[in-house]
Amino acid sequence: MDQNSGYEKKDIPVKPVLIGGVLFIITVLGTIYLLYEYYIRVLDDTTYEFKLSKRSTNLEELKKFEQENLNSYKSKDGDDDVYQIPIERSKEILLNEKK
Repeated sequence: MDQNSGYEKKDIPVKPVLIGGVLFIITVLGTIYLLYEYYIRVLDDTTYEFKLSKRSTNLEELKKFEQENLNSYKSKDGDDDVYQIPIERSKEILLNEKK
């Protein structure tokens, strides 16, 4: 009969296989870590974008209130002698009086 019976008679080289396995595991773990970091960054960006895109109704009301009170002329408290003027105009008048 033939001496070659179809199988190896010596062991595989352990050191190269072990090094290859460790490198494979490190590569897989590194890839998983990078994908996790990318996922967290995309999720955070999406969350912040969603939260920042919503306008607060309180903020809108405050801006409207400020616009009406700081930038308009009107009679104050129903008294015909007291008037409210825009704040920018009052600054100009105050600076002109100081000169």
